[in-house]
Amino acid sequence: MSSVDPRWGPPLAGPPQPGPRPRRPADPRWGPPLAGPPQPGPRPRRPAYVYVLAVVVPLALVAALLLPLGVAALWRRLAADVPVSSAGAPGGTVVDGSRGLGDRYYPDAGNGGYDVTRYQIDVSFDPADERLSGTTTISARALQGLHSFVLDLRLDVATVTVDGADAGLARDGSADWRVTPATPVAAGRDFTVVVTYSGQPGEITGVDGDRPFTRTGEEWLVAGEPESAAWWFPSNDHPSDPALMDVSIRVPRGLQAISTGRLVSADSGSEERWDTWHWVSRQPMATFLTFMAIGSFTLQQGVVDGLPYVYAVTDQLSDADQKKAFAALQTSAATVRVLAGLFGPYPFTELGGIVPKAKLPFDGLETQGRPVYRAESIIDPRYSRELITHELAHMWFGDNVTVRQWDDIFDSEAYASWAAWAAEEKTGGATAQSQLTSLFDRARDADDFWRVTMIDPGRRNMFTTVYYRGPMALQALRNVMGDEAFTRLNTQWAQDPGSRSLEDWMTKAQSLTTTDLQPFFQAWIYARVAPAKTAANGLG
Repeated sequence: MSSVDPRWGPPLAGPPQPGPRPRRPADPRWGPPLAGPPQPGPRPRRPAYVYVLAVVVPLALVAALLLPLGVAALWRRLAADVPVSSAGAPGGTVVDGSRGLGDRYYPDAGNGGYDVTRYQIDVSFDPADERLSGTTTISARALQGLHSFVLDLRLDVATVTVDGADAGLARDGSADWRVTPATPVAAGRDFTVVVTYSGQPGEITGVDGDRPFTRTGEEWLVAGEPESAAWWFPSNDHPSDPALMDVSIRVPRGLQAISTGRLVSADSGSEERWDTWHWVSRQPMATFLTFMAIGSFTLQQGVVDGLPYVYAVTDQLSDADQKKAFAALQTSAATVRVLAGLFGPYPFTELGGIVPKAKLPFDGLETQGRPVYRAESIIDPRYSRELITHELAHMWFGDNVTVRQWDDIFDSEAYASWAAWAAEEKTGGATAQSQLTSLFDRARDADDFWRVTMIDPGRRNMFTTVYYRGPMALQALRNVMGDEAFTRLNTQWAQDPGSRSLEDWMTKAQSLTTTDLQPFFQAWIYARVAPAKTAANGLG
């Protein structure tokens, strides 16, 4: 995601940024994070969670007793699924699956006990009352015996079945539903959940004030990071559980309905006044990487470099601005060719982009194969090239390889930001090294800027500081490892799909060089001061 000026000059002024607390137990590979004061709260627009004193005090006592086990081990013990009984679940005990996966920044995101393999999402949207109704079929595998499990959805649920049998249903938190199958689901077994639901997503605000479902004139969009799926389909809403997406959107004839994946059809043929737009993705994606846009759009479709593409631009723009938007989107294929030279083959089977009219809180969002771009940013030639490069680089870093937890955001945003530098260098512009030198010299004496670490930037800095420190760290690592080893790191990492952590990335980097990278990582990933200008730090 891009949420700052694509020229990305660092914030060099402002009140001191409180330092983050250690996010994980000491890692024997890299040593412990540097000590510092507690992280007080989330990123802007998200108020800190409020805990009841009666809960906090006992947990603090338990934490004191279990501190040697480490923060992650403590969480696993406190948030572990609770055994219920072994009845009806051959091969072991069944549990009530956890609400939330224990993500450090978004503890309620996602759910425990199962892995989703496919979503079949069928929704209908009526602009007259802005009501969305839908049926979503979820194919999943039980990771443990399940007496019950949780789905993330902010709309009202009418019915739910598990393997064709009616299931119990109850609210579990403000954005979750607990489903109790008629018969417990055995560990390792595939199962199918069908949920029917409805609501007015435009009236729903997240617990932190987010409204990823927006209306702009006669245009409706749901898109956002880290969450947006719960406003239109039930899911295991966490980037560590990517799944295939099959999306059908029924809208009044004359409107377009755009999503991710390949456009299979745009007219059901069975209704005079309604059309159904059907999109199918051939590679798994995280839930926040899909979107839904409904309105009047002009579409351009074709095939380039063997990739079918769909570019969509809102008809609410002037003819001149719409032309500028399409001109920018049409550079996507050339950008992908440049990025493929850096990171290996493009990982997906579709290409495209969409420019809605909505006043988005971001400049771009890396929705898989078809990024969402803010109109004001994409039509500005000063920024559009860098913005498109950033979002398309996410196809390798952030989409094909997803973060394991949200505090691993470095793996995604650092690379997308560095890719803009590298692409400019590769096409004859400023070198990535000159970008590092310029940015480091500007930020070197800004103590507040360096207090935010890459190992634990904190929720409030996920989409700010990482964009600046991240690409500097990567270019410095390139200087230390050398071009050949650094390129192998990037391609091997990007071409292996899955969900991985920042620690995994550091281990991968170390495996590709005989140089001891521990001092480098301490300086760039863990430290809260500017790295010394030494060769070991890539600055000599």
